[in-house]
This record gives sequence, structure tokens and C-alpha cells, in this order.
Amino acid sequence: MHSPVLSFPVNQDIQKFIDAAVHEIISNRYADQPFGAFGKCAMYAIVGAQVLTLLTGKQCEAVCGGQIMDCGGGRSMIIAPGRQEIRRARHLSDLRMYHCWIQVYLPDEATFDPVVVDFSARYDPQSAALFHLDFAAELQRDFIWCRLSDFDKPVPASLAPLYPRTGQRPAWLWRDARCETLLRQFQQDNAVQFAAITSAVLLNFVHRVETAMAKAMTTSTPAAPACV
Repeated sequence: MHSPVLSFPVNQDIQKFIDAAVHEIISNRYADQPFGAFGKCAMYAIVGAQVLTLLTGKQCEAVCGGQIMDCGGGRSMIIAPGRQEIRRARHLSDLRMYHCWIQVYLPDEATFDPVVVDFSARYDPQSAALFHLDFAAELQRDFIWCRLSDFDKPVPASLAPLYPRTGQRPAWLWRDARCETLLRQFQQDNAVQFAAITSAVLLNFVHRVETAMAKAMTTSTPAAPACV
């Protein structure tokens, strides 16, 4: 087992390098499809979790369930499969609406509050468009890197009738056991593919870091005196 090269908290510039590497490899894979990698949150979560595990040595897990998405201007939406849909599903592809992300567990912390990483947040505007909702430009971001507790928020009144977690603590991000069973099955069935993609992402990440380091060294090195 190799030694981890990163530790938490991860530098924000490094976060951006990881996100850019994950996105470039996955988006290139679906570049010939009409909607690109939109809707491939499971791919982003599985590959991202494998990359983060290898870089940090921490338990980084791809998880699946539902979310409430803030579109700005008081607009919000739920992305989650229905109970009947979940019960009938035999494969992840049988679910019409779901969301996948990464949870990172830091065992040395006194309280349970996993790091949440979502490399597919860049597609939030497209998700809103499916529901014919405008997405505020100021809320657009390439990825999410925060804590699970950041999603412990009251459910908007307009979404309360659709909220599936009756009797549980309100949250804007929640896991579903059956959805995660389907996600693990999807990961196992495509293990070789995911291993290859993860390797490509790691190489891309290393290239980005080395390029940035070389650029920094070039700009910080004093210019040689002119010959006279």
C-alpha cells in the first residue's frame, strides 16, 4: 500500500486540480453524446472516490440518494427517486432521478461530520432546466467540497409535500440504502472500466500539479543579467 500524498484539509488549489482532472477525463469520455457527461453523477462519484482514496489514504465512499437543489431566487427542486421506483429497480439505470456524491470519513475527528465532495455540481444548471427552472448565475460552481452538516437545513415549504424523509431530520442531502446497493452493483459490474478511468485521472492530476509547480518556479526565479 502506497503512502498518501495529500492530507485533510486539502488545499483549495489542489481541490481545483483534482476536480479539473476528474472532469476532463470523464467529460472527454462522453464528448460525442448530445448532453456530454450530464447525468453521469455516479461516474463522477465512483471515480472521484477512488482518486481521493488513493491520494489521501482516507475512506472515501461513493454514495447515492437524493438532494434538494437551490436554484436561487427562492427557487428549489428535489432530485430523488420515488419509493415505488426504488422498489422496482434492478439496476441503477432503472432509476430516473437520483444523485451520487462522495463522503470522506475522518476518524480522528470528535464529531461525525464527513467531508462531502461532488464533482458533478457543474451540471446543476442543466438539472434545473429539466424542471423548467432558471438557475442563478451566482450559484454556479464546478464542484462542492464542504461538510455534511452544511446540508442540515429546513425543507422549503413548497417542497414539503414531495419530501420523502418523513419523520427524519430535515436535510438537503440524504442517502438511500437501496440506491446505494444499486450503485455498488454498478461499480462492481464495471470495475475494470473504473480502474482505467481512475488511472487516467491520476496521471492528469499529476501533470497539472507538475505544470503549476514548473510555472511557479519560472515566475519566481530572478531573470539572468543581460550580457553586455
